[in-house]
Amino acid sequence: MRIRLAKTAGFCMGVRRAVDMALDLRRLSPPLPIVTYGPLIHNPQTLELLESRGIKKVDSLDSIRGGTVVIRAHGISPRERGELEKKGVGIIDATCPRVARVQAVIRKHAKRGHFCFIVGDKDHPEVRGLIGFASSGGTAVASCMDKESMECVEADREICVVAQTTQESETFAEVVNQLKKRYDRIHVYNTICDSTRKRQSEVRRLGETADFIVVVGGKGSGNTQRLVKVAESQGVPALHVETPEEIPASALTGVETVGVTAGASTPNWQIQSVIDRLKEIGMSRARGPLRRLRRLLDISVMTYVGAAFGGGGLTATCMVLQGREVSLLPPAVAMLFVFSMHLINRILERTGAVRFNTPEIAAFYAKHRRLLSGIGSMSTISALVLGWWLGAYAFALLAAMVAGGLLYTGPVMVGRLPSRRWQSPKDIPGSKTPLVAMGWAMAAAVLPVAGSAAAIDAKALAVAVVFSAGMVFWRTALSDLLDIQGDRIVGRETIPILIGVERCGYLLAILLAFLSVLVAVASAVGWTTGMGFWLLINTTVYGIFFVLYKKRYLADRLSLEGMLDANLMAAGAVSILYGAV
Repeated sequence: MRIRLAKTAGFCMGVRRAVDMALDLRRLSPPLPIVTYGPLIHNPQTLELLESRGIKKVDSLDSIRGGTVVIRAHGISPRERGELEKKGVGIIDATCPRVARVQAVIRKHAKRGHFCFIVGDKDHPEVRGLIGFASSGGTAVASCMDKESMECVEADREICVVAQTTQESETFAEVVNQLKKRYDRIHVYNTICDSTRKRQSEVRRLGETADFIVVVGGKGSGNTQRLVKVAESQGVPALHVETPEEIPASALTGVETVGVTAGASTPNWQIQSVIDRLKEIGMSRARGPLRRLRRLLDISVMTYVGAAFGGGGLTATCMVLQGREVSLLPPAVAMLFVFSMHLINRILERTGAVRFNTPEIAAFYAKHRRLLSGIGSMSTISALVLGWWLGAYAFALLAAMVAGGLLYTGPVMVGRLPSRRWQSPKDIPGSKTPLVAMGWAMAAAVLPVAGSAAAIDAKALAVAVVFSAGMVFWRTALSDLLDIQGDRIVGRETIPILIGVERCGYLLAILLAFLSVLVAVASAVGWTTGMGFWLLINTTVYGIFFVLYKKRYLADRLSLEGMLDANLMAAGAVSILYGAV
């Protein structure tokens, strides 16, 4: 069964901004308590997570006595804003900028004495807030059937018409056409958010190729409910779910292609858990050997076996770049090191972001923690034993790397910076990606030559270190981009969180271009062997993966991780063939 994920599924800009602002507050130590006036967004699971972080919801202004108040993404009326200011509380305005634009339009026409029609649900908090800006009069119109609301003022009255930002385009157009028949002096503003339009257009396109559509999001979310209606209008069966448990396998009987989309307030981890459920249903249909093979591949990715082979391939690549013959021992040591360090740190990080980013992996580790702990410990010991055969210098370096890797997650640091306590190296902002990259680079490029009696070519070694570190940095940073929402929830400050998603994307593009130029130039001027030209294939493959990530074509997270590791394995295989020739 094929799974197609809509490109814009999940948090829209306004929701992401509101959630980020709320989560970042905890690090800024504002006056307590921190509350949101009304639900920050319409997603129960996200609201539960915010409450677990000490950010609670209040529904009444009377219950606010002090502290800091976060204004929900839907916005509030000027009257409510004034009451909050009178209370002297700290105010964090998380109103979506798109909603703020609609507020400004209504305010402008209200000053001119114009009546305002808002095409939307009168009970929706966004619409209630917008009506508060219509000081010259205003009302909500749900549909073109709402004749009473559309005829509530004189026909010669000058009016303006706006839309709830998550309204359906067709409904807005129908209401405007009816209003134009009655009012001559009319100002129309199509204030439906671009994200809403794109989501609804994508659902229509999904309906052309999918046999079934799953819409993920809160049952109280208006924009999510509209996505279901759009899907059904295409004649495609649609199912609205909040959790994966709501998807019965029987509903997908005979389905070959299932489309997945999500409302603007649905977090990535919730979408991923639904995709995992759909993949499970699809795998249950496969024949025995094929199902077992796919499960084996998934486990290899979850337990970092794939990453270990990628580390071995990268080691072979670095050895050939430096003009050295590839032997079995250095790649084996690198594989065991990469495998054990990643596995052990995942086990030690009991309360990490993995339970939000990849629920399937979190469940697997919870079930097999004892077995995986034993395997990780044996791998660490095996790496050290084999490292001894590389030589005393290589063994000392490997022992230091193992110690550093084990201490990364452990509570070994005690200190205080403004508004932050560091308990372990993993708490250092942005530390994960560069440290992982350097660990792999040391294992792949430095260990093999540290234990060699042959002279070290400094230029070739430098190129090998930079290339291997850069490739692993790119691989890890892409995973950080995928994990950004879960990392924010648990307070981990990865590079995408520190510099922003867009800048991180630019960084990855620049890094790939730099690595491509590096290996090509190094091979051309003789700093390394001619293997550098072949590595342009691998940097190009990573570039293709990045384009697919941006277009949301890679819905299966484990498959993406496996392909990233396979690219490093392929580099190693080509390197071995190059060295043999």
